[in-house]
Amino acid sequence: MKKLLFVLLGLGLAVSSCKKRDKAVWDTDWQVPLVHDSLTLSNLVADSLLTVVGGNYVLDINSSLFEFKLSDFVALPDTTVESTFPMALNFAAAPGTSFTNGTIEEHPMNIGDVQLKKIRVKGGGIELKVYNPIGTKTYFTIKLPGVTKNGAVLTQNFVAPAGTQSNPGVVTGLVDLSGYELDLTGQYGLSYNRIQSLLTVTSDPDGPTVNVTTSDVIKFRFSMKDVELDYARGYFGSQLVSDTVYATIDAMNNITDGLLDVDAMTFDLAIENGLKVNGKFKINSLKNINAAGNTVSLNHPNIGTWNTINAATGSNVNNIVPSNTTLHFTPGNSNFEQFIENHGAKNELSFQLQMNPWGNVSGGWDEIYDEHPLRVKLNGMFPLNVGLTDLIFQDTFALSLVNDPTKTNVKSGQIWVNAMNAFPFEGSLELYLLDANYQTIAVVSGTSAIESSVFGSVVNGIMQKKSQVYFPVSESVCDNIASVKHCMIKLKLNTYNAGGANVQVPIPANAFFKFKLGANLTLENHL
Repeated sequence: MKKLLFVLLGLGLAVSSCKKRDKAVWDTDWQVPLVHDSLTLSNLVADSLLTVVGGNYVLDINSSLFEFKLSDFVALPDTTVESTFPMALNFAAAPGTSFTNGTIEEHPMNIGDVQLKKIRVKGGGIELKVYNPIGTKTYFTIKLPGVTKNGAVLTQNFVAPAGTQSNPGVVTGLVDLSGYELDLTGQYGLSYNRIQSLLTVTSDPDGPTVNVTTSDVIKFRFSMKDVELDYARGYFGSQLVSDTVYATIDAMNNITDGLLDVDAMTFDLAIENGLKVNGKFKINSLKNINAAGNTVSLNHPNIGTWNTINAATGSNVNNIVPSNTTLHFTPGNSNFEQFIENHGAKNELSFQLQMNPWGNVSGGWDEIYDEHPLRVKLNGMFPLNVGLTDLIFQDTFALSLVNDPTKTNVKSGQIWVNAMNAFPFEGSLELYLLDANYQTIAVVSGTSAIESSVFGSVVNGIMQKKSQVYFPVSESVCDNIASVKHCMIKLKLNTYNAGGANVQVPIPANAFFKFKLGANLTLENHL
């Protein structure tokens, strides 16, 4: 139906050069076809959401409203660790001298209250840099015990050029961490958030003997950057997430008046938890606001109360079984019908989610796989049985019409619409021509409504009704057409049964609206 409204912009083309003339002219009458088209419900609603029950359309919705993934609970900051090894004595270092004692060091990661024991990386890298203050070429071997890929420990070898304490020889290497697993329990497996390192440094076995002093300091640095995880195990703390999400349904902003009556509806709000973490969830409020500023808040016994979320089960990424917590909304326990009938464009959902509300009951065995998030889903079958009482759909857009008084122009005329309607809606159209300040210059109204299919007859298995509507364009409208800067279209919709009463009606499968649009014009001709 909205497409028809824009097609009526052809009216603007028909009157775009209207003006009275002082010169001798003669008039001729023309009939001009403009466009023809066909609309179905799939022009407004995705086919994947439509199903047919008992010969009528039903919305079958199974969609995710929002989700929480691993990155919402654990984010590794860019981390830089530096280890230094000062010389204990002044001595002459023979070729092949070892300058380190082979001790594993542990480096804590600052990630707040989260206690990670194991992670797996899907993106990001590590930069390794060594500094050699010794006056001969030096061999560095860096190992990060616990950082493994396919069972192999991350090991990097560097050959650093000779240097001094003030101007050391520096070598840098980069490692892509994708696919690496990090054991963060430390050297003895009893800790958390710990990265281990082991550095071995020897002078060139083929090089000269060099003097080393206590002011010489060997060091290495590693920096983890842009690390993204696809798995984590540990204790994720008792995190509380509070948020408000907003959704705007733009089409609803165009409904400015009238009543929408929908059938009794039931639906489920399902919390599908793919995290191996216990939690609880609370909807603080859900409300919508329509174009007139009226607000309706959804009522339900579970709104404003905490709902327990059990942890998922399964031993690896391939056999995770999510837990499900379902809130059932029915006409008996909610005002969802009134919520929908408010036709609110602005929707606002306020909620809270708390992980591990009872503390570390898993003993550090919480697990999150990135591909198994916690989802909040809407599931429901919504019969498209609707009642419309003077429901006004309104839209305004820019329209600039120009004039050339030296050329043949339209003196007056009318736009006509021949329609075949298989929808159970009646529609009346008005076109408002507005100036730059949105003040009305003229109103062009249809001579009759496009009639509902319920007053027609069955053709090819579906009720349909033919209508012909005219939109007169007077000469006075032509006189002021150059002042038009905006156009507002109003469509008034109603639903009737065969007896003429305004009622709820179903939308039959394969409903359509076909139309042809044209113009009957009187042209003012110039020699």
